[in-house]
Amino acid sequence: MDIAANIWKLYLIKMSKWFMVFMPIVVLFFQSNGLSLREVMTINAIYSLSTAFFEIPSGYFSDRFGRKYSIALGTLFITLQFFVYSWSFDFWSMSIGAAIGGFGASFISGSDSALLYDSLCFLGRKDDYLKWEGRSYAIGTFSEAVAAVIGGWLAYYFSLRYPIYIQVGISIVGFVTALTLIEPPVHKDDNRGNWEQIKLILSYTFIKNIKLRFFIFLTSVFGLGSLLLAWFAQPYFDLKDIQENFIGYLWASLNITVAVFALNAYRVNKIISDKKLVILILIGFILGYLVLGYYGSNLLWLGLSAMFFMYALRGLAIPTFLNLINKNTPSEMRATVLSIRGFCVRILYALIAPFLGWLADVYTVMEVFLFIGLLILGASIIAIGLYSLILKDGYNNDSKIVEQ
Repeated sequence: MDIAANIWKLYLIKMSKWFMVFMPIVVLFFQSNGLSLREVMTINAIYSLSTAFFEIPSGYFSDRFGRKYSIALGTLFITLQFFVYSWSFDFWSMSIGAAIGGFGASFISGSDSALLYDSLCFLGRKDDYLKWEGRSYAIGTFSEAVAAVIGGWLAYYFSLRYPIYIQVGISIVGFVTALTLIEPPVHKDDNRGNWEQIKLILSYTFIKNIKLRFFIFLTSVFGLGSLLLAWFAQPYFDLKDIQENFIGYLWASLNITVAVFALNAYRVNKIISDKKLVILILIGFILGYLVLGYYGSNLLWLGLSAMFFMYALRGLAIPTFLNLINKNTPSEMRATVLSIRGFCVRILYALIAPFLGWLADVYTVMEVFLFIGLLILGASIIAIGLYSLILKDGYNNDSKIVEQ
């Protein structure tokens, strides 16, 4: 069994999933078909609800039947999503595409990180997970950066629909690669029934393991803020009359920033405790949104600076937070727990995105940024309060909040 080959194959799948030539123009593409920003965010909410609805079942499917089959199924449905988009010209047909894509994303969410972690455990390199996850995330964001330039160029010189056509072919690469993955042996308890096992995992995540519950809440808050930033960046660029080809370069620069900081997340983790890094990320995102909302309308350079700052924090946060969850989760339920995290993010996004789209239609995207900043502030106060209770109750007396 060439388990080590899983690493580069997962990287290739990550590249195909993140080589999103459609991403820098997707909001403009939807709007070019007559959709309002509220309808665009409703489509995103449908995608998120579809992902959320299948997150936990797909995670359990992955734990029970194999990460390989879960990832292969996910990449297949993502390919179908873009095929539907390529032939869609109205809200309802695009909503169907979004629902299919959300279903596919749920089967990849958690399974890729779980397979990487289990493969490294099998190879005796578990302690290198943060480094490899950081590299994986960096490869994804570098891919998105290159794709952004290409996508912006295709949209500017051809049409906004052209990047969608190209995305179908790119997605097929991920599907074919997923079929060649190899499952490392992990412990599985097959004596329990399906529902009994899911109840056990939910109980473990939200009741028994208090640190894990805190990390799920924390990553959900950050994941929501990060996802909203990505989707409202394009309306901001449009507000500032930035052309599609320049949006591609700007989007590429933002993703290169993420990649550079993701590559160095393990180095930062060696000099800054998890507690301090978590607080830095939360405060940084709050300040970034507030600066963007207050000053971004009149001062483009300051608004873009706030965006780059938040994208840098995003690069540090994703591999760090995934490492926190993986280190506190048994292998036989790892994909399910990671899917629970994705479920929470997507449910929160589905609930709030249509309202924020309406808010941007009625007012401007600047008010949306201010609202998100205040929302993260309130959630962060709750998160820090929960963290303080964990310390007070003696669940962790170490400066590194995940060390066992």
